[in-house]
Amino acid sequence: MSKNSSIKAILITGRSLDQGVAIESDKSGDIYTRACGKVFIDPQDMKKLKILSGDTVLVKTKHGEVVVRAEKSPDAPHEGIVFIPMGPWANQVVNPYTDSTGMPSFKGVDATVEPAPGKPVLSSIELARKFLK
Repeated sequence: MSKNSSIKAILITGRSLDQGVAIESDKSGDIYTRACGKVFIDPQDMKKLKILSGDTVLVKTKHGEVVVRAEKSPDAPHEGIVFIPMGPWANQVVNPYTDSTGMPSFKGVDATVEPAPGKPVLSSIELARKFLK
């Protein structure tokens, strides 16, 4: 796997069925991490990245970065668009400013996605601790 593989993408975040179920079970547990600590990627973009479902990737925007698991999007084709379910992982990479609306924009964020072999997907608690230091 080439470390130089990366794609430019538009990041979309939003609710998902798995995210909704997991948020009701245990926001600090593994079920929540598996439901929300992932990014859905078009199969053609996965080929460009030379990754498979389950591989870890680094999603970077001008607002931050986060390691998540790649998952083949069931909604393809949509090359150049990636989706992270709402939660602490998406919050790492969306614009935190609300422009006086009280809600940040969760859609249309310029992002770069690259393979992150060997890097772990942090739990919601580990992500929070990262910012308490």
